[in-house]
Amino acid sequence: MLTGFQSLAISIAVERDDGTLKRLRATPLPAVAYFLGKVGLVLVTAVGQTVLLLALAALAFDVPMPWDMPDGAGRIATFAWVFVLGCATGAVCGVGFSSLPRSGRSVSAVVTPVVLVLQFISGVFFAFFALPSWMQTVASLFPLKWMAQGMRSVFLPEQAVVLEPSGSWQHGATAAVLVAWLVVGLVVGVRTFRWRRRDDG
Repeated sequence: MLTGFQSLAISIAVERDDGTLKRLRATPLPAVAYFLGKVGLVLVTAVGQTVLLLALAALAFDVPMPWDMPDGAGRIATFAWVFVLGCATGAVCGVGFSSLPRSGRSVSAVVTPVVLVLQFISGVFFAFFALPSWMQTVASLFPLKWMAQGMRSVFLPEQAVVLEPSGSWQHGATAAVLVAWLVVGLVVGVRTFRWRRRDDG
């Protein structure tokens, strides 16, 4: 969420505001190469952060790793597809959202509250089952709740599934929601992306 959605939404808006995107558009660089580079940056950064986080968790806090649990191979496979799909969804939604702020100066004030609210209601800061039911319902409309649920299915013991409001890890629903948001992000990004500032034609 932070590496994909927040960082791309902010960096692209700033690049648009300072004229970087306008200059890039005037070069032979294909537009698709720019976007693939951005998504690649998100994936590389997210992989690096995740490796460091898992190493710290295992070495400093003795957190059980998925490969040491029953059905380790299945947990690793779930981790892989939730990770990749979550990163891709966050990245394309960040690109789509980057056109909303009116300037590079205001982008952090627009993007950061959205990220904080989504983290608050999606079971990132607090146990999801302890949140009010209306908050759970609202969170279910957004991808972060499903990314967090997918990761809980990887790292928590199997008996923890009873704490999920549905009583299931809902892997199918997780994949469906993330794919749906991936498609929405792509459509919105294609239709709204601008290479110039609003006041630059």
